[in-house]
Amino acid sequence: MPTDSLARLDAGRFALGSWHIFSRLSLEEGAALVRRALDLGITLFDVGDYWDHELSNEERFREIVRYLGLGRDDYRVGIKVFTNSLESRDALVKQSLLRLGIAHADYVVCSRPAVGEALEDAVAAMAGLVSSGLTREIAASLWAPEMLGEAMDLMVVRNLPRPRFLQLQYNVCRRSVVESEPYETLFERTGILLQAADTLEGGILAGHLHRDRYNPGDRDRGHWFPDRNIPRDSGGIRPAIRAMVPGLEAGAARLGVTPAQLAMAFCLLHPALDTLLFGATRPEHIAENLGALDLARERPDDVREAVAALAVAGAAPPPIFDVSAGMH
Repeated sequence: MPTDSLARLDAGRFALGSWHIFSRLSLEEGAALVRRALDLGITLFDVGDYWDHELSNEERFREIVRYLGLGRDDYRVGIKVFTNSLESRDALVKQSLLRLGIAHADYVVCSRPAVGEALEDAVAAMAGLVSSGLTREIAASLWAPEMLGEAMDLMVVRNLPRPRFLQLQYNVCRRSVVESEPYETLFERTGILLQAADTLEGGILAGHLHRDRYNPGDRDRGHWFPDRNIPRDSGGIRPAIRAMVPGLEAGAARLGVTPAQLAMAFCLLHPALDTLLFGATRPEHIAENLGALDLARERPDDVREAVAALAVAGAAPPPIFDVSAGMH
């Protein structure tokens, strides 16, 4: 990463969110978390809702905003629209905004077209979210690089809003997708940026080795997550990632930082990075994680060297899924 890019690393590179962060907290706990983030310069909150919790993430965030007395200009918010064969993107975004109690999002992350949906229709629907005022920007997730490149070319020809970033799982172990030739070409050719998600592998890279993925139906079978659910293990490499944690801890110890700081500093060094999405439930963890900024700015070569041997082969992009069909 060029020196000038390193100099521009600041708290604005972070987005607080990651699965059901806010819905797992009491109102007071959530308010303390958001207040600390804002005080430290983090203004972007990803509140995309998911199926595996009883309280809406978006509704809890709305309560937090009201509790803190925040104005709409005090924070930025991002939501997600997953492939849904029964409802339009427009309708789904309006439902999210209603739960949030706001008129527009700052970005909407849109998954790739549903099975049987024409690319032209998907592109028009995504652009319509901006032209109708429902969001300031669009972003993408669950897109293959070739399809997204084709979509962005179409957007250029039609003078339509293009997605600002592509959200992908990316961390010190799960890097083979983002760093593959097709995605690197996409970043370079189209100028789309990267939002790094799952940067701590659901907390596993921070030492929570017991965490894993649970799916619809597991609750009915009496099998449910002990403290939090985490994203799917695309490629089936999570056991190998757990095996890399001691190496991450050793590298962090050599640099005098925490494993989370080292892992996040690595993500900050990606040349196409727009934002790094991370989860936290305690205010002190936010301040601690921001230490990754100084580490990335001041010791980039040390960071790369410390994690060089931690990459795990075999990561894969998540498969497409249709929420309306019960496929998560």
